[in-house]
Amino acid sequence: MMRALRKTGDRTSRFFGEALGWRTPGRPYAAVAWGLIAGAVWFAGGLAGDPGWPPLAFAGCYLIILLAFVCAIDGRYGIIPDSIVLALAAGGALQAWLWLPTDFWWCGLEAVVVFAAAALFRAAYRWLRGFDGLGFGDVKFVAAGTLWVGMEGIPGLLLIAVASALISLLILKSEGHELEGKQAISFGPHLAVGLWWIWVLGQQAT
Repeated sequence: MMRALRKTGDRTSRFFGEALGWRTPGRPYAAVAWGLIAGAVWFAGGLAGDPGWPPLAFAGCYLIILLAFVCAIDGRYGIIPDSIVLALAAGGALQAWLWLPTDFWWCGLEAVVVFAAAALFRAAYRWLRGFDGLGFGDVKFVAAGTLWVGMEGIPGLLLIAVASALISLLILKSEGHELEGKQAISFGPHLAVGLWWIWVLGQQAT
């Protein structure tokens, strides 16, 4: 397990080094990398003077580490490992249990509804277009993310993710890549930055 964590850490540091340094092949994810850092700075600033900062800080560190792993692995290999999705879901469930115990089961129901809606959208897209527009790992990721931000946070998460993905496509286009309707890009990193910002803004609002 320690070996796997070390390998994932190495991949993550390499991914962010390339993205933040505007180097290939991580260059298209520059907005994702800087977006995660900007959110972390915003989050840290919001903790100043908050007497209840320790559990919030722990939750934030846990979340951003998992999201960084998602960015590095999905950005390079096009998959979101189930182990990371399970860790994300477990963290979200624990947060709901500790902070919203009376709404715990409702949070779980929201995650199930979002999973079903995302899976239905994926199936409908494939039926209409003949190819996948959303990976199944992305579907599971969004459902797990619902435990962190609630169903009401999903529209904002998707809006940020789509904007981030468009920036990646523009970067690819500027580098001379031919983009077409079936152009496949890893959507996980963009969902990650969307989840991070919606969660951070949610903590600022409470």
